[in-house]
Amino acid sequence: MKPKIIVTSPNSQFSKLVAQVSQEKKIRVKIIEAILDDAANQVREAVKRDNYEVVVTRSRTASIIKQAVDIPVVTSEFSDFDLLRSLWEAKKHGSKIAYFDSANRQFYENEDFVEILGANVKKYEYKTSEEFKEKINQAYSDGIDVVVSCSEVAKDLATSLGMKALVVSVSYASVEQNLLRAEEIVSIRKRDKEYNRRLTSMMQSVSDGVICIDQFEDVIFANDCALKMLNMPADGSSLNQKLKSSEHLKELLFLPRGNGNLYKSNGVELIVNRTSVQEKNEYFGEVFTFNQLSEIQKLEQKIRKESYKKGLVSRFKFADIITVDSRMVDIVEKARSFSGVDSTLLIIGESGSGKEMLAQGVHHASARSSGPFVAINCAALPKDLLESEIFGYEEGAFTGARKGGKIGLFELAHKGTIFLDEIGSIPKDLQARLLRVLQEKVVMRIGGDSVIPVDVRCIAATNENLQEAIKNGEFRHDLYFRLNVLKLKVPPLRERPKDISLLSDSFLAHFNGVFGKTIKKLPKTITDWMEAYSWPGNVRELENFIERLVVLANQADLHEKWAQQLIYEADEGILHGSEDKIGIRVGTLEDMEQQLIDAVSNIYGNRKSDLAKILGISRTTLWKKLNKNAID
Repeated sequence: MKPKIIVTSPNSQFSKLVAQVSQEKKIRVKIIEAILDDAANQVREAVKRDNYEVVVTRSRTASIIKQAVDIPVVTSEFSDFDLLRSLWEAKKHGSKIAYFDSANRQFYENEDFVEILGANVKKYEYKTSEEFKEKINQAYSDGIDVVVSCSEVAKDLATSLGMKALVVSVSYASVEQNLLRAEEIVSIRKRDKEYNRRLTSMMQSVSDGVICIDQFEDVIFANDCALKMLNMPADGSSLNQKLKSSEHLKELLFLPRGNGNLYKSNGVELIVNRTSVQEKNEYFGEVFTFNQLSEIQKLEQKIRKESYKKGLVSRFKFADIITVDSRMVDIVEKARSFSGVDSTLLIIGESGSGKEMLAQGVHHASARSSGPFVAINCAALPKDLLESEIFGYEEGAFTGARKGGKIGLFELAHKGTIFLDEIGSIPKDLQARLLRVLQEKVVMRIGGDSVIPVDVRCIAATNENLQEAIKNGEFRHDLYFRLNVLKLKVPPLRERPKDISLLSDSFLAHFNGVFGKTIKKLPKTITDWMEAYSWPGNVRELENFIERLVVLANQADLHEKWAQQLIYEADEGILHGSEDKIGIRVGTLEDMEQQLIDAVSNIYGNRKSDLAKILGISRTTLWKKLNKNAID
C-alpha cells in the first residue's frame, strides 16, 4: 500500500504543482497550505485524525513540525536553479531585490548575485511568523524594490506596502524528487520496524534474561524474562529509573565485564554475564544476560546425559562377543568376574583383536553401567593435545585455549569407566600425572590451582610389550603395576581359526542388511584362502574384508574375478609384515619364494649379503633365484 504523505505548501502555485505530480505519479498526498506555526498546528491535528507516515515541508517549518509530531519530516527545498530563475525575473521590476527565507538555508554571498545577475540581492532571515512580518517592514524601510519569497503571505504583505513581489517558482522535477524521497523514507522506516519487531520477538523467545543499556546507562531493551527475574513490571516502564535509583539494581552496573558473575535478586541466585559493545573504538553500551543458577545446574545435568547418548556409553556387552574358541570363552568368563569389582584392568592384545569390546562388556556388566563409558586412543593424539583431552584445562591456560576452559575425559567419566587404548604411547611425563589420578582419585586441569575429585574405573589396553618398554626406560614400572591389577590377554584371530567362519557369517548377515544383498554363503575360493590367511589386522580386518566382499558382489553371489581380486588386495596389504611375521599368498613354490624374498627385503633392506644370511642361503643361490624370477 502506498504511504500517506502530508505536504505543507507556502503558496497556491506550489500546491497546484504538488497536486499535479502526486496525481501523475500515483502518490497519496494531503496538501496543507500554511507555513511555520500555523502549518505545524494543522499537521499535528491531521496526524491525530489519520495514520499519516511522513511530512514534506520547507526547512524552517520543518524544524517546528518535528517538535509537534513523531513521524519523519522530509525537508523540501527548491533548487538553486529555481531561485536564480525567480531572481532573474525580479530584476525586471527593480534593481534592489530582497530574498526572504528561513535562517536554516545556506545562501550565496551578494557579490555572487551581482556578478551573475548584475543586481544587488539582500537576504532577510526569519524564524517565526512575527519575525517574518517585522522583516517585511524592514525591507520596505531599506528601500527594497522587489521581494522574492516562497510564501503567498510575503507577496501579499509586500504588495500592501507598495513593493513588487514574486513567489519562487518550483520546478516539476524538484517536487517529484521530494515526494519520491518521502516514499523511500517511509519504505526504509517500515523495513526497520519489521526488523526491530522480529529482533524483539527473537530476544523475547530466549530463556535467558537480556538487558541492553546505551552509553548513557539508559535501558534501550529488556526482555520479559529479565523483567520477571528482577521482579519488575511486565511493561518495563520503571526499569530505567530503578536501575539508577535502586541500590540493589545499581549493583548490576558495577559487576565486572565477563561471564559467571553471581547476583542475588529476591532471594534467587542469578549468573550474570556482562559484555561491552563497541566497534572501531566507538562505545555503544553494555549487554547483560543472566539466568537462574538452578537452571544452569539443570542444564549441566542435561548436557551430561546428552553426552552419554552421543557416544559416552558402552555399545557392546558380553553377549555380543562371537566365539567358540575355548581360550576366548575362558577370557570372557574371566572378564565377567572382573566386572564385579572396580580394580584397574589391563587388556593385552594385537590391534583389532577386540580389546575395546571386552572393555565395554566389563563396563556394561558392572555397577557403573548407568554411568559414562569414555574411550580415547592415546596413540592418536600428540602429547599436548592428549594432556588437555585427558585432564582438561582452565580458560587462558595456553594460547588458543577455549573460552571457559574444557572438561577433561576423567571428569566426563565420573561415576563411570575410562578406557585408555594404546596406553604404551603415553609420554613419560604424562605417565606421572596419570599415576597420581589413579592413586589419589583426583584430577587437576592444566592451568588450574585446585583438584577435582573423580570416581572412575580405569581400563587400559595395549598391543605392545610394556615390560620391554619398562626395560628401555619408556614406561614407568609403578604405573604398570598400578594398571596391571587385573589382566586379560586376548589371542589374535589367527590363533582361534574356528572363530573365522563364525565371525564371517555374522558380518555377512550384517552387511547383507546394510547393502540390501542376499548372499547365502561365501565362495570356496574365499573360504579356503581365509583359513590359510594370517589376519594380521585380526577381527577388524576380517570385518572390513567381508564388507568389501558384499559391496562387490551382485545380489546373491560373488563373481570369481572379484574373489581373486579381493584375495590379492588383502595379501597386498600385508606382504611386508612385521619383523617376526610375514604373510604370503598361496601359489606355486617359485611364486611363494619370490613373495618371501620381496617381503624380507622390504623389512631388512636390499643388501644381498644380508638377505642371503637371513634366508639361510648363499649369495649365489639368492642371485640365481632373483634372476630366474626376473627372466620368468
